[in-house]
Amino acid sequence: MVIDETKTKVGKDFYDLYYYKYNEYKINAPNIVSISEELSFARNTKLVISMNNETIYEFMAKPDEEYLNNMVQKSIYATYSYLKNLEKENKYFTQY
Repeated sequence: MVIDETKTKVGKDFYDLYYYKYNEYKINAPNIVSISEELSFARNTKLVISMNNETIYEFMAKPDEEYLNNMVQKSIYATYSYLKNLEKENKYFTQY
């Protein structure tokens, strides 16, 4: 599940692109993935992808479609890598 916590049009556009790619690659996270937007320098905003209160990926927002598509690819890769590392860690730890 992916939650939209964005505030601007650029954030909403990123969320839509990210959600499309998330479903296209059939990523199924065990927890909720949150896409939020934070105010940054001057009138800029920062987009943050997080899960379990851990930041997976963050970047400064820009209203350029090519830039957003590039950031979506990097964010999806970061999410996939994070989930694979989590899966690997769970194999190493045994609960008694």
